[in-house]
Amino acid sequence: MPHAHAQDQLERALAKLREHGQRVTKTRKAILELLIGEHGPFTTDALHSRLKDGECDLVTVYRCLAAMEEIGLVRRCDFGDGTYRYEFDSGEHHHHHVICRDCREVKTLDFCVADSLERMARQMGYANVNHTLEIFGVCPKCQKAAEKSAA
Repeated sequence: MPHAHAQDQLERALAKLREHGQRVTKTRKAILELLIGEHGPFTTDALHSRLKDGECDLVTVYRCLAAMEEIGLVRRCDFGDGTYRYEFDSGEHHHHHVICRDCREVKTLDFCVADSLERMARQMGYANVNHTLEIFGVCPKCQKAAEKSAA
């Protein structure tokens, strides 16, 4: 990991694993390093393919992600295509995504318009409030490609 902030995030994530009674395995550490270093979101297959050959099997990646999601280390993203994607959840930076319907490219939207809605829900007495919001459209690259094919 190149910078100190990423190393700090990794150390806090490993501590959180320990706090929840989970072992810090080579695979869990490697998955966290990938998610912190490359952001994501990544499918389970994409994460598995980024790990060193033979480091673990795909089922282990699924299990690690499920365990880390349960304790709030990773966030599962559902882009409506039947495939979940995962990204590191530091708790520091809430954001959303815009997804191209054609090529499935994902861009991060670094702001949230729904925070005030969450506050309203809490004021109404709701607990454990959270939300997901993903935006779908056709990216400029796919629009150009469609225009060329139509011409």
